[in-house]
Amino acid sequence: MKLLKLQIFPKGRDGWASEELLFADHITQIYGPNGSGKTPIVQSISFCLGYPNEFRNDIYERCNYAVLSISTAADGIYQFKRYYTKEFHIEIREPNGFVQTFFDEATHSAYMFELMGFETSELVDVRSQATLPYMSSLLPIFYLDQDYGYGSLYAAPSNFVKDQFSEMVRMIFRLSPKNSVDEKRQRRIAKENLDILDRRIQTFNKQLDAAKSKSSHITATPEALRTEIESLEKELEQFKTSGTYHDETLSVYDRLIAKQRAEIRHIDEQINEIRKRESGITKIIEDINVEIETVSLNEGARRVFMSFDEICGSANCQLFSHSSGSYSKNLLYLKDQLKDLERNRISDSASLTNLEQLKTNFEAGIQSILEERNASSKKPEISALVDAISRIKNQVFELQSQLSELDHISVLEEKVFSNAVERNKAYEKLQSLSNSKSTSPELIKLKHELKDLFIKWLDAIHTTNISKNITFVDDFVPVLGVETIKQLKGSTKIRAVLAFHAALIELLVSKPYKNFRFIILDTPKQQDTENLDLDGYIKTLKTLSTITGVQVVFSTTGYHYEGDNADIEWLPKFPGDDHLMYLKRNDSIDIINL
Repeated sequence: MKLLKLQIFPKGRDGWASEELLFADHITQIYGPNGSGKTPIVQSISFCLGYPNEFRNDIYERCNYAVLSISTAADGIYQFKRYYTKEFHIEIREPNGFVQTFFDEATHSAYMFELMGFETSELVDVRSQATLPYMSSLLPIFYLDQDYGYGSLYAAPSNFVKDQFSEMVRMIFRLSPKNSVDEKRQRRIAKENLDILDRRIQTFNKQLDAAKSKSSHITATPEALRTEIESLEKELEQFKTSGTYHDETLSVYDRLIAKQRAEIRHIDEQINEIRKRESGITKIIEDINVEIETVSLNEGARRVFMSFDEICGSANCQLFSHSSGSYSKNLLYLKDQLKDLERNRISDSASLTNLEQLKTNFEAGIQSILEERNASSKKPEISALVDAISRIKNQVFELQSQLSELDHISVLEEKVFSNAVERNKAYEKLQSLSNSKSTSPELIKLKHELKDLFIKWLDAIHTTNISKNITFVDDFVPVLGVETIKQLKGSTKIRAVLAFHAALIELLVSKPYKNFRFIILDTPKQQDTENLDLDGYIKTLKTLSTITGVQVVFSTTGYHYEGDNADIEWLPKFPGDDHLMYLKRNDSIDIINL
């Protein structure tokens, strides 16, 4: 946004008005003696943009409104018309001629932030309630009021937002808020979602453990079960559709017995593996116990002899070089190993019991099938066929039941896995919302750039008696060595404030954001700053204006800047009691009301 012109309009025939004041592309200097009316002129700029300036009573009585014209690269020219009244009343004429009228700061601020391309969100106020930023909380970055602007780093008329300075700087640099109500709500929702997923995973794990325990007798894979079921169904179909001999019905029992014996062999292999492992674990436990006893004896010996000089009289003796801490760590490590091994042994013992029971069940099943086979061999062929078909159907049903159990386990495992994936995402989201905003890469880079520019501007205004070892607290509050700007006094504080705001503006105009591209300095405390140093500061601002197009507006009494064709000087022109004035009665100036 670029400042174009300013004009103050009178209230009635005895009112006061200004001429049309055009802003320079670079530096606009408002130069005049004390009492010439510089203050209402410079204050009216920020006043039209929404800053709650307070004027002397004669301004409210004699001036009607001010009109500030600005241009935006994308839209065109906007006119901001604000009435000199204690009530909030601003009219904005848009480039298309439409006039927006605002009677409260909140809606006006929302309009301005949208115009500037800010994505505002609810912030947290000092009472931990939801609030929104105002233009009056943003403008002190660009406008330094003569009464309070040079006494602190950030002089807002009201500090109602938690970490308000940090939030405003974050906003102009398009960083996420430090304390966002939306994020607070998002953190709560993310935490609730994480808790729900944790409970869901816990429930599915319990169901999975129960399903696995119930199906511990199943040793085949789902693929093997499906193959076996398909084979039995084909065999069953052959029995139904073709003539079957007595010997073929007996072969059904033989195949079932063979399958059961194969299962027993598989179980025996698992049992042997577990017993071998148990034997190995027992040996390892014995070895660890011996080692623990050795370590304990060494520690005991150390305690007995550590005070005997005749045992270790040399200064370089290494006999007891290890501390008690080392012995304790060794013992803890060995005991932890024992606990792990004992847990494994208990788990193996439970598995062994289950396998032995499963083997017993298979053996009983084989005995039952043998008895059925023997009985079937003595029955008529038709009766034996019926028994064989019944046996096959029972086997198919059993295998289908086992397959159903394994499928149920697969479903539960998939639910556990998918919920674990979602849980990880929920956890990462919560962590991202909970992480300190002071460690984001964008913020770290921004502070590094701001530090370098701050040092540059401290040198430009010849600030010598402070540390250049600059760090930041609360995001953007500089600490110079061990001092904050709040701790500085007099000229040093004023120089530091001027340098910091110039550094912020230079950093801001280097970014591709829509923003105010100006800095307004309402009568810097010249009595506390040497003209030569202030001249160095203004000339450095001039260089910045030439490179970036940033506009500088400042009012001055003692110091005078000698500009060029890209600069403009506003001088008082109208007769007053003691000297020329910036404002004059309505009857002596040609005023065209807008």
